Amino acid sequence: MNDGQLASEVAVMKLEQLGPYRITRTLGRGGMGTVYEGVNVETNEPAAIKSLAPGLAQEEDFRQRFETEIETLRKLRHPNIVRLFGFGEQDGQLYYAMELIDGPSLEEEIKLGRRFNWREVTVIGIEMCRALRHAHDRGIIHRDLKPANLLLERTGRVKLSDFGIARLFGNTRLTAAGNVLGTVEYMAPEQADARPIGPRSDLYSLGGVLFALLAGRPPFKARSIHEMLELQRTAVPDRVSRHAAGVPNELEAIIAQLLEKDPEKRPPNAMLLCRRFEAMLHALSLSPETRLGRLEDDTGAETGFDLAPSTAGSGRPAVDESLVTRITGEASEPGVTEAHHLSLHPVGGASPLPETRATAAFQAYEVAPRPITSPPEPDSPPAPEQKPSDRFVAVAEEDLDRFETEPVPALISLHTWILAVSLVAVGLTVWYLLRPPSADNLYEAIRAKTADKSTDSLLEADGDIQEFLTRFSSDPRSVTLRKYNQEIELYRMERAFERRSKGIGGPEPLLPIEQAYQEAVNYARIDPAQGLVKLRALVDLYNHRTDISGPTGKCLELARRRLSQLEGLVQQTSSDHLAMIEDRLDRAEQLRKSDPKRARAMFLAVVELYDQKPWAAEAVRRAREALARDGKSDTP
Repeated sequence: MNDGQLASEVAVMKLEQLGPYRITRTLGRGGMGTVYEGVNVETNEPAAIKSLAPGLAQEEDFRQRFETEIETLRKLRHPNIVRLFGFGEQDGQLYYAMELIDGPSLEEEIKLGRRFNWREVTVIGIEMCRALRHAHDRGIIHRDLKPANLLLERTGRVKLSDFGIARLFGNTRLTAAGNVLGTVEYMAPEQADARPIGPRSDLYSLGGVLFALLAGRPPFKARSIHEMLELQRTAVPDRVSRHAAGVPNELEAIIAQLLEKDPEKRPPNAMLLCRRFEAMLHALSLSPETRLGRLEDDTGAETGFDLAPSTAGSGRPAVDESLVTRITGEASEPGVTEAHHLSLHPVGGASPLPETRATAAFQAYEVAPRPITSPPEPDSPPAPEQKPSDRFVAVAEEDLDRFETEPVPALISLHTWILAVSLVAVGLTVWYLLRPPSADNLYEAIRAKTADKSTDSLLEADGDIQEFLTRFSSDPRSVTLRKYNQEIELYRMERAFERRSKGIGGPEPLLPIEQAYQEAVNYARIDPAQGLVKLRALVDLYNHRTDISGPTGKCLELARRRLSQLEGLVQQTSSDHLAMIEDRLDRAEQLRKSDPKRARAMFLAVVELYDQKPWAAEAVRRAREALARDGKSDTP
């Protein structure tokens, strides 16, 4: 460890406060940062504070993406989504504070041996559908839905965490298979293939989660990340009933539909999927005796079952406290379980696919036991004064999107009616001004930006193109925009190859086709004809593939385009060279009688220089014949 790293570690160990939060202990630490438990010194409200590694703040445009994504999360206000309290910066460290959940993640429950019955899984499915609908209606895709991100409160409610945070890390979280972001065991095929994703990608991941809750394992098992990505793209999962007894046919059919490779074959949206779950429960005519717990719908009505964490008196396997200690690294405490709300893979709780830890928003954390400090007493000294450069942006509850509407009294006065109508008018005006652009308006904006069809104009319109493909994927005009998006992806891949050729590429290993393409391009810079030969061989080897999706398809398309360019260049160059060679051969023929030694040297030079050039084969043959006529035995 160098001096800078040591100083950073010491600073973390001595950290006592971040913004308004007094640090009570460290919950986890990893390559992407440190997670603390803290208490708001003004409100005594507990929170989970995620402090990002100082190096991330130094990356180009990371700060801007951090604040933009946090602003996006401020739209989320739902009982099944972990709430954002605020975010800030202190001494160059970026951090954000989230709701502290008093229960384990569903991944921890699975690892502790719990098997969820079909009723519990259906209730979880309903709650997650409501959470996803709330987010999807606001244009937000989770991208990394998995059991580790589903947190179980002691009351039985399931909450979705790390909503959208995975997008913050951009190119720092790329896998070796291309621009893929997420956890591959639950990743949709289009996400595994680095194609555009949408709300139905989250529904695929939800299907994988429900499968795992019933079966105790993800839909696919693999020995490497590349094998898992290929399974997600092409393999058909088992029927869940092969791994879990007593699953109704309807629930099995729903999960199978969620795991369809083609997004168009999955349920259209989370709301309709939720209604299908509810209809299934109603059709099975559950008796009052089976309704063990509580599940609140969007209006506050109670339905559902007991989803609280496993205990000795619940009729399911109790959580062995010694096992909790082995997994988390320290004994569990009443009310809060270590690392449960942080989507962590604690040391000792091995992930089914260790290689995929690098695709989560935070890497695996080593839990560092620290004594819990008591919350500040009312007469505690005031918090240290912040430096001018420090800041904290609190996200008050009233700043979040409204979730429930207040009931209107049956009898209201005229003044109240007038006030209500005025507020509605103001609200409609604000909604009209702030609403997302329609498909027509957004498409016209893209057309205006891309009028000249240049690469720069496509890059300028990239954000609008992505928004259109996400929100209006079924619009016929999306076919054209997908072609634009492919051009942008090809351009960025070509720029990545150029950076690698200059020695500034990333550490990710290249696929075989990418290695061959990089080698052919390097040859072409020195000898276009040799590069042409290698590119033609590469295209012939992979030419069975017609689509250009995924890293292999995109690299093949780049090879085809580079091959076409080189063919024109080599043809022009060879024509110029052939004219010069023919002139030299004619001159050598003239010198054969007057200066045979010089003529011989010229014939030998043509053979030496152009013997390996296919386009010069005729000139080389002519030189060899001249040498043979002279009876020279040392002809090459």
